[in-house]
Amino acid sequence: MMVMDHSIGALARIAGVSVKSVRHYSDLGLLPSRRTSAGHRRYDASAVARLRLIRTLRALDLDLPTISAVLRQERSLAEVAATHADALAIQLRTLQRQHALLTVLAQHPLEDLHLMTDQSEQDRRALITDFLDATLHGIDPAIHRNLTPVLPEDATPAQVSAWLEVTALITDESFRTSIRRLATGYLALAGDDPLRPDPEYRRSLIALRRTADPRLDRYIELVAVINGWTPLRNAG
Repeated sequence: MMVMDHSIGALARIAGVSVKSVRHYSDLGLLPSRRTSAGHRRYDASAVARLRLIRTLRALDLDLPTISAVLRQERSLAEVAATHADALAIQLRTLQRQHALLTVLAQHPLEDLHLMTDQSEQDRRALITDFLDATLHGIDPAIHRNLTPVLPEDATPAQVSAWLEVTALITDESFRTSIRRLATGYLALAGDDPLRPDPEYRRSLIALRRTADPRLDRYIELVAVINGWTPLRNAG
């Protein structure tokens, strides 16, 4: 049975790479070859498939030691692909976050962006918890959850911008005071039965809500943006 024999130039043409690349991969032991009596390299048919695989994996930015492990069957191609995909996912989230911050930089003062980049997820969570505990103490925990913005790691520019606005709101003492006053009024009205079917009680709650700081509505809108929720629309 005749074994197909390729010169280094023919192999390069078939696989669509340069002769320099074939020589480099051969020197690294990734492409087995034999030498003719004149000292020229010759490759069998399996070298074509190996070289095409190398080219594909290099195009996907896999390093040569990893490719070598795959070719030597020390690691499976599926395992390597999954690991590389996970690493790329992390890079994509990082790039998206950087893109969001750079986009917002064009719209916000630099000190705001410094605040954003210096905050960890734990810092952001503590900031919101402090605001809600200080202003809505004694209020149903479900309301706390609905008013808790959670900025995702892959935040969009709109979400980052909304977070900066939320940060400004919840660190504004006048806003905190107004929300605390609203919560105190609600607790005084609600008593031990906040769900009682009392028309007068319901009218009192509506009247109280109308006295609320208009910035509360903006805060609620911003929470929806940050959390990716469908924003609420006022009926009137």
